[in-house]
Amino acid sequence: MLYTNKKSEEYNAFAEQVINFAKKSGYQDIKADFTGYTSPASISMVSKDVVLTPDFTAKRGENKYYFELVVKNEKEEEQSTLISKWKVLESIAKMKGGDLRLFVPRGSYKFATELMQNNHIEAKLTKLADL
Repeated sequence: MLYTNKKSEEYNAFAEQVINFAKKSGYQDIKADFTGYTSPASISMVSKDVVLTPDFTAKRGENKYYFELVVKNEKEEEQSTLISKWKVLESIAKMKGGDLRLFVPRGSYKFATELMQNNHIEAKLTKLADL
C-alpha cells in the first residue's frame, strides 16, 4: 500500500486486522508503519533513489516476514513502485528465512493476483474480512 492511502480510517481498520492476524498466528516483534507501533526499518534502493518501508514486519523464531496491505490502484507509476517494493521484500524475506504475505481487502484480490502473476512475485495471499 502506498503512503498516500495510509492516513484513512479504512486503512487503520485493515491494519488492525493484519496485526491481529499476526498476533493470533504466533508472530512476534511485530512492527507496523501505523500509529501506535514501531515503524519497520526502511530499505533504500540507491540505484533508483527510492526508500521503501514495509507496511508490517514480524518474526517467527529467527525468520523474518514481511506483510503488505494491498489496495487496488489504477495509476501505472504507483503500480510500478508497488511491484518493485514487493520484489525487494520477497527477496529479503527469502534471505531471512521468511516470506512475503499480501493482505487483500474485498475488491483488490484480482488486482493483487494479476500483479503477482504478471511480475513473477511469490507471495502468500490472505483475504481480509469485510468490515
